[in-house]
Amino acid sequence: MAVLLTDEQVHDVRERIREVAEHQIAAHGIAALSLRSIATELGWTAASLYRYFASKADLLDALRVAAHNRFSDRIEAAHDSTDDLWERSRAIGDAYIDFAMSEPAAYQVMFAYEQEEGEKSEELRAAERRSHLTLITYVREMADAGLLEGDPDMIAHAYWATIHGLIVLRMAGKLDTSPGFDALRHAAMRLITRGARPDKA
Repeated sequence: MAVLLTDEQVHDVRERIREVAEHQIAAHGIAALSLRSIATELGWTAASLYRYFASKADLLDALRVAAHNRFSDRIEAAHDSTDDLWERSRAIGDAYIDFAMSEPAAYQVMFAYEQEEGEKSEELRAAERRSHLTLITYVREMADAGLLEGDPDMIAHAYWATIHGLIVLRMAGKLDTSPGFDALRHAAMRLITRGARPDKA
């Protein structure tokens, strides 16, 4: 007869499974992840894992919820760390890069895993909306203050697409030679910002 676990115990077990899954993604990539490989690492039977996640897709949904929320926690903390809008922008950029570099598996499940919209849980949709908003709000604030002009959502997407592309290249080892990641990052951000400054002429 199966032992009934409390909600807290179930949560703790799911968190342990999530940690092992992220470790395996970091080591081998998303494609290599399976409930069987996780069960093997935990010393469980594969069947026992299905008590907590119905499928690999269910597990990846939970991984993405957790990743988006941890990401948002960091970006929101950076946003709230200063009232100076330029310093806030830099703090958010630093927090974004720090998250990607310190949690590469979480970053992968956020951006490198394709999932049909209809397959996403409501929790995941909410987590995605939250993380999306963290990357747009500060740019809207800068536009409202007259520091930037143009469509703030488009400017925010330009910032995001640029830094995301650089991070992916860095993770692939393509930016190990001069000028390097930091130099390219700062140059790219300056160019986008200069183009969006009202005094650019």
